[in-house]
Amino acid sequence: MKTKEVTTLTFKLWLYFIVFAVALFVILWFMQVIFLQSYYSSMKKGEVIKLADDIEEAYKSGEYKDLVDTIAYRNSTTIFLIDLTGDLIYTSNQTQNNLNDFNQKLTEIPERHIAIDTTGIVDEILESPNKKISYNLQVEKFKTEVFIYGKLIPNTDACLVMAISIDPVDATTSVLQNQLVYITIIALFISSIISFFFSKRISGPISKMTDNAKKLAQGNYDVVFEKAGYQEIDDLAETLNYMTSELARTDKIKKELIANVSHDLKTPLTMIKAYSEMIRDLSGDNKQKREEHLKVIIDETDRLTRLVNDMMDLSKIESGVTQIQKEIFLFTEVLEKMIQNFRAIYENNHCKILLDVPDELYVLADKTKIEQVLFNLINNAISHSEIENKEIIVKVTANYKRVKVQIIDNGVGIPKEELQHIWDRYYKASKSFKRSSTGSGLGLSIVKNILTRHGFNFGVQSTVGKGSCFWFEMDRASKRDIKLKEEKEKKKE
Repeated sequence: MKTKEVTTLTFKLWLYFIVFAVALFVILWFMQVIFLQSYYSSMKKGEVIKLADDIEEAYKSGEYKDLVDTIAYRNSTTIFLIDLTGDLIYTSNQTQNNLNDFNQKLTEIPERHIAIDTTGIVDEILESPNKKISYNLQVEKFKTEVFIYGKLIPNTDACLVMAISIDPVDATTSVLQNQLVYITIIALFISSIISFFFSKRISGPISKMTDNAKKLAQGNYDVVFEKAGYQEIDDLAETLNYMTSELARTDKIKKELIANVSHDLKTPLTMIKAYSEMIRDLSGDNKQKREEHLKVIIDETDRLTRLVNDMMDLSKIESGVTQIQKEIFLFTEVLEKMIQNFRAIYENNHCKILLDVPDELYVLADKTKIEQVLFNLINNAISHSEIENKEIIVKVTANYKRVKVQIIDNGVGIPKEELQHIWDRYYKASKSFKRSSTGSGLGLSIVKNILTRHGFNFGVQSTVGKGSCFWFEMDRASKRDIKLKEEKEKKKE
């Protein structure tokens, strides 16, 4: 047999079943053949002792003769009730010959020195510590063993003696041996077939999973890992199916990212080249045209710079290179400065930015990263608002633990089924990707990663045709933390 076949799960499960079956039959052989005689002897002795207790109770009540005869007949037992002087009170068939036969049997055992009369047995019972005797007598003539049990019946002047023949079970053992040979062969054959079937039944699904896993490694994401009816294998199948779907999704995002980044890089590069050639060939001596063409080149260069910077930021955040450094800072001051910058850029573009914020709100977060979140969300709101009469509302509310920021626009809105995907990189590329004039398409993905690493809640509500509301929460700094911060700043001064 090949080494690979020996190490397979099917073979090992089959082997374990066979070893278990063999061990079971070895135990059966020992119990039925080797220990059968001792077990049978112990059982018979236990029965005699129990029957003696029943006779004792009956003798005390006076109704014992029928019970003695019944027990003697059913169990092939000789029973004697003897008084303390050695005289017979009652035997199982009330003949003196039985008593003489019993004494005769005792005298045939050379290793036991018991008197011929019953007085010797009574004396031996009375001299024993617990007023009981029990021993085995080997009767060589009949090749048998007789178990003798005697006891003094408490609170009476009588002794009970019982003798039962414990026949050898050699004939029975021989029959069992012959039967066990056939039973063992048949049982091992059947267990071998059953164990092979079960081992194949258990290992089959795992083999299929292995084959599908190899296909998955080759990039085939259409494979399905089937369940087998076993909890552990079913859990593994569910995990592998989930992994397959995630890998397929990741692969799709990767392809879309490459396609969209290529698109974003190709367009500005093409325009830069085209306008550079126009300056060289056409507008080099025309200052006005040259300035217009240079402005286009500068704008496209800025677009490339933003794209590259956003890609670098997202990569650093996702890889963990950029760490979140939380600090206490005045959030209202940061927000007001950012709104002023946006107003300065868009004041002539029919864009109105309204701010609703309480005074002096301190938060505990990474100041630089929160500024990046605000910039991306406000810029996203402006980009997706109405072409004319844009109105962006930045609303801030707070309680004693949280600060909630809402950025509301009057844009076209987002369909409900797409809300869970808008945080993905270039999600719209799969439908109707349009190159933004201000963004890179990675802004919301950056927002998601920053807020997730902070442990802050965030989300979006949107109504198609009316606009969207992006929101996030931050930890509000306590008065005690603010006081400690101010004390540290005073010490530095």
